Amino acid sequence: MHTKEEYIITTETSVIFPYFNSCGMLLSMILEGDQIKIVNSTPTEIIDFNLRRGGSSLKGAVDGANEILGSGSLSPVAISKKHGIYMTPTCSSKLPECTWMAIGHVKQYVENEEKQVTVILNNGSRVDLPISFYRFDTRYLRACKLQYGIETNTDQVMKVREKYTQSYVIKKNGKGLNYSEE
Repeated sequence: MHTKEEYIITTETSVIFPYFNSCGMLLSMILEGDQIKIVNSTPTEIIDFNLRRGGSSLKGAVDGANEILGSGSLSPVAISKKHGIYMTPTCSSKLPECTWMAIGHVKQYVENEEKQVTVILNNGSRVDLPISFYRFDTRYLRACKLQYGIETNTDQVMKVREKYTQSYVIKKNGKGLNYSEE
């Protein structure tokens, strides 16, 4: 497989797995559509890189998620609100075994024989994750709540007026600090 240096998360990105190369270096294996890609960055570096491309960071996205969801650990993040890309970690993003799942690609998930979770993706792929069904369910539902909260907040911001009936002249008066209308 060809290794890339950077990776841009797309609407086809479903899972970002940790992947250790033959030298033991932590990289990423990404399931994108019907392809698997290896990227020369850790899963968390990929998440942070993509958030920074959109004007945020992993810390900022987690802070924003906690503002909407209430403080909690292992917060999901909004990679692209415009494209509906929300991802949730399977464990602490500081741990090398952290996998990031795009919730929009999850068709269903069930508990498997090992008392862990098997996730069936919209494209028919199946992913077995070393996390309990209950923990995955909690993370998935928090990510869904984040998406709903962001979309609701975005709808509240959008105002459309056909015609403005009032206009103002506003300027700073003299050496004071305040502005006033004339």
